[in-house]
Amino acid sequence: MGSAWASFLQRVEAVKAWGRARTEYYRVRWPWVDHLIRTVHRYQSQRGDRLAGAVTYFAFLSFFPLIALAFALFGYVVALNPHALETLEAAINQQLPGLAGQLHIDQLSQARTSAGIIGLLGLLYAGIGAVDALRDALHDICVSCEPPVNWFVAKLRDLVALVLIGLTMVISVVAGGVAVQATGTIMGWLRLDGSVVAATLLPLAGVLIGVAADMLVFLIILAWLAKVGKPLRTLLKGALLGAIGFGVLKQLATLLLSHTLSNPIYGAFAVVVGLLVWLNLSARWVLYVAAWTSTADGAPPPEPTPMPTSDYD
Repeated sequence: MGSAWASFLQRVEAVKAWGRARTEYYRVRWPWVDHLIRTVHRYQSQRGDRLAGAVTYFAFLSFFPLIALAFALFGYVVALNPHALETLEAAINQQLPGLAGQLHIDQLSQARTSAGIIGLLGLLYAGIGAVDALRDALHDICVSCEPPVNWFVAKLRDLVALVLIGLTMVISVVAGGVAVQATGTIMGWLRLDGSVVAATLLPLAGVLIGVAADMLVFLIILAWLAKVGKPLRTLLKGALLGAIGFGVLKQLATLLLSHTLSNPIYGAFAVVVGLLVWLNLSARWVLYVAAWTSTADGAPPPEPTPMPTSDYD
């Protein structure tokens, strides 16, 4: 029994050695593999899951004040333009797939005065707190040594970042709608409406606008909040990676949230659970992108392990 167990352990060690050798080989041969491994190692060594949990907590607290403030702003706009409510629903569905129908937007938009006051007060605390938590998490992931700044300056910078990200999301929805309408108009001029070309170009226009807007959001996060300190080319690569991955994540979240919202186990807490899941996944992805960007152009891949030689050679 003892010899069989020892033989099993030897085989396990042999498999581990083979795996390490192959990993080292691929890290040397393909730099992107080495970069990916360094990204995962940075995320794990800096306890990225815990940092994402902290960001999720503050983001959850800030979500409802932000929505209330948006209701207040759009509530006044709806009185002038009824289509503004559809824009708000599209914005929420674009960032939080499947949740817009659970928030009773039409009812909350009517309470614009109280929603505006609640949203403004909550925004000052929760919104800036969420950006502050995200900034601290990004600094931990990027292992940045930025000197401390004045408290007022830090909060003002967080407020600017929050406004920039919010404006980018709103512009994304508006520009996406304009792009789709413009593409449809052009297809009508060319008498291609209803064709396969129109069916392909209309969704593609919205996707491209969404990716461009998400790329701008990630660029703000990496350059303004994280202060990665990398060249613009590296930041653009990281922002593009973040935007593409975020788009894929939103498609996967549609399936996940639909299952969560329809699960009778959660009952009245389905919206809360779905929102927490979505915020946590988004926070983890943002931190992974920050880890990828901060480890770009880093240390070269390890040199191959030299073969042992004999003194008699």
